[in-house]
Amino acid sequence: MPTMTSIQGHTPAAGVASRNRANPVRRATLALLVAVSVAAACNSSDLLDVETPANVPVGLLDDPTNAGLMVNSAVGDFECALGATIAVQGIISDELADAQLGAAAWPYDRRDANTQTNGSYGTVGCAGNQTPGIYNPLSTARWAADHAVTNLGAWTDAQVSGRQALLAKASLYAGFSYSLIGMSMCSAAFDLGPEVQQAAIFPLAEARFTAAIAAAQGAQSAALLNAAYAGRARVRLFQGNKAGAATDAALVPAGFVFAAANDATDNRIYNRIFTITAQFGFYTVEGSSRDLRTERGEVDPRSASTATNTRPADARSTIWVPNKYASGYAAPTRIVSYDEARLILAEAQGGQSAVTIINALRSAAGLLPYTGATDAASIQSLIIDERRRVLFLEGFRNYDMQRFNVPFSPAVGEPYPIKGGTYGNTRCLPLPDVERFNNPSIG
Repeated sequence: MPTMTSIQGHTPAAGVASRNRANPVRRATLALLVAVSVAAACNSSDLLDVETPANVPVGLLDDPTNAGLMVNSAVGDFECALGATIAVQGIISDELADAQLGAAAWPYDRRDANTQTNGSYGTVGCAGNQTPGIYNPLSTARWAADHAVTNLGAWTDAQVSGRQALLAKASLYAGFSYSLIGMSMCSAAFDLGPEVQQAAIFPLAEARFTAAIAAAQGAQSAALLNAAYAGRARVRLFQGNKAGAATDAALVPAGFVFAAANDATDNRIYNRIFTITAQFGFYTVEGSSRDLRTERGEVDPRSASTATNTRPADARSTIWVPNKYASGYAAPTRIVSYDEARLILAEAQGGQSAVTIINALRSAAGLLPYTGATDAASIQSLIIDERRRVLFLEGFRNYDMQRFNVPFSPAVGEPYPIKGGTYGNTRCLPLPDVERFNNPSIG
């Protein structure tokens, strides 16, 4: 169980576009809280027993007067984990390609990370750029959000101003964390409990989203409510509950975007994809993902990328950056959106309804309508391809490849060029050794 959680200076959600940045007064307040905790931890005979300025003891967050800080901290942990997750999933699913000489991240790109359970995916934190982690960041984010939910459930409205909105927010981000864990991991464990298989993780996410919906309704927060409906639609779809997914997805209003408020002020909240491509040249958009087109041959602007002059770490690759993140460190990262909700509805309903939904999304992007076959297999192929382009580098491709059994390309066993070895068959990542060896509930 984590004993520390990171402070992120963000305000509660406002509107449907994204959360606002913290104002200077709030930043100063958070800095003061950190300074107090550091000062309290120090004395003249024990100068090394201090907390880092980026962290705050969990005990401080267990005080209802710090409820807002607690929830914002959980949000910050999730947003950092989201960037790392998108990077890892993008590398594995060939949205991104390795462009560095260091071997630590090759198992992602080579798709054999599932054979190396002591690898970086289980141990590296969320701000890793050369070799991003995934299990550690998501586990931290999940714990922080669940811990906030537990505390807020025990406190009263008299103790915490705006408690319902904070409870909605904490439940929402717990749902997001569980959903990403389910999309990424073959199994996981929570709070030193037993191993939970992939399919059983999504009901945990659904329960958090359901709680978020109830709390958001009580708090009359449209942004949190819409995000919770979109999140629950996602995990209901992944559980095969197409009727429930369709009901929730239909409630998400046109144009809705709930995004991570990335920022250029700190490595933890940089847009991770911009950082590892345009800034450091560690990764590039994979060649097979640079020119994604519709069946009519139109280049899709939603998944377009641009070549840069960034010097690659391997001194040989050309660094391509996805246009959606090309504006820099502060480029927002969608967590859930109307576009995703419409694609969920298309998949849940199928047939001509799916075509109509997809054509509307294409029209909004300046693309021509679908003209292909409309049998069930063709519609499924359309949905898979549309999700690949609309949700490009948002963390979905690898799990879509798993659930739709999309063939590997290059195929399993083909040589991994230049750097050695052969391509593997990673779909999801197994429980890492760091969890298995340190969790007494797992034999």
